Amino acid sequence: MDYKKIYFFFIFLFISITITSCSYTSIYSFFYPIKTIEIGDFSEEMNIHIPRRSISFDFKKNIENYILKHNPSYLALKDGDIILEGKFLDYAIIPTENYSLKKIQITVKICYKDNLEPEQNWEQNFIVSEYFYYKKNLFLEEIINKIIEKLTIQVYQKIFYENNNNL
Repeated sequence: MDYKKIYFFFIFLFISITITSCSYTSIYSFFYPIKTIEIGDFSEEMNIHIPRRSISFDFKKNIENYILKHNPSYLALKDGDIILEGKFLDYAIIPTENYSLKKIQITVKICYKDNLEPEQNWEQNFIVSEYFYYKKNLFLEEIINKIIEKLTIQVYQKIFYENNNNL
């Protein structure tokens, strides 16, 4: 008889935990709906010429992949609650004290437009840089990839952690 009571107790505990955990997400999403993000247009307004490479296109694909990897339910291909757009404005090659070491710095303006809560809108310039050793080929693919990765992480942090909006 005691075994039946223990057995029913554990079954009741398991069912109650399952129902509570499942209903929490649905209750949360009812009161705080998850917003979707549409990655809009990104363009380049700077005079940087990298053969067979578009930094704006590469960044757009990178931020899409990053969001898909970390928060797949947030990305919308079209008609998102939030639209993320930007322009690559400027770049500079900055010499350092070490003659062979240089720094490339890229400035990009990111616009965040929240269609559901316009007071959450923001526009911010991000400056991303990377050191490299000066060689004959100035724009090495590895350096540009590192810059795009750094920018992706900065923008992602701004959207999902600094804004504290209901994403």
